[in-house]
Amino acid sequence: YVVGHNLIRAHAEVWHLYNETYRAKQGGLISIAINSDWAEPRNPHNQEDIEAAGQYLQFLLGWFAHPIFKNGDYNEVMKTRIQERSLAQGLNRSRLPEFTESEKQRIKGTYDYFGLNHYTTVLTYNINYPAGVQSYDSDRGVASVTDRSWLNSGSVWLKVTPFGFRKLLRWIKEEYNNPPIYVTENGISERGALDLNDTWRMHYYRSYVNEALKAVVLDGVDLRGYTAWTLMDNFEWAVGFDERFGLYQVNFTDPNLPRRPKASARYYSQIINCNGFPDPAMG
Repeated sequence: YVVGHNLIRAHAEVWHLYNETYRAKQGGLISIAINSDWAEPRNPHNQEDIEAAGQYLQFLLGWFAHPIFKNGDYNEVMKTRIQERSLAQGLNRSRLPEFTESEKQRIKGTYDYFGLNHYTTVLTYNINYPAGVQSYDSDRGVASVTDRSWLNSGSVWLKVTPFGFRKLLRWIKEEYNNPPIYVTENGISERGALDLNDTWRMHYYRSYVNEALKAVVLDGVDLRGYTAWTLMDNFEWAVGFDERFGLYQVNFTDPNLPRRPKASARYYSQIINCNGFPDPAMG
């Protein structure tokens, strides 16, 4: 929470620096990119599960978005839950730091667009941790599972759930007063034997881009741009080179690191060239 607190304050200072010193000369846009899953209640008829989905989103996306895109302060869900658990643990104040009034004014509205990284969806339900446990998960009070019918990827956490993409885009529109959105990451991984015929990635991009299109056309989301993750296989956090998200395959055992296009590279380039889905009738 202390790190996140300082990150938000630092973000605000950089936004103001750009706004006051460089914007007039460069005409650029500056903002923050926030990673978030979509959260669906495990049982849509259970009020606790519905509330758990809201808590999941507020503790993940809302942690950073609420101060920047709303009122300069943390959302009430985080403030209330963390304070209650902190006091129950014998502390005299919340483990979530507080912004001063001047910091709230400094932070509020420090965006030109909403940058969103999104990959997958989870099913949420309420879980009560013992009072003495001090952790992000225990503060959030939410557990998550996935549906066994959802397609797998090369990452244990990433299930193919395109419907959640549209729902999250619509939620951002409604929660944060319809900001312009740029999707800064979206993609799927593979693991194991190298295969250039990545039909599952083509399916992922087709279905996710289609849900983004529904969000624009049917829900009125102000989606300005979309970025696939990623152009080529790369070093992927703690899993190194084992999980590959690239449209281009990289041979990491060859010192020249040759790149070869996967089938998805050709498919995605068609979407770009057509500014939409390729028409099979047109070849």
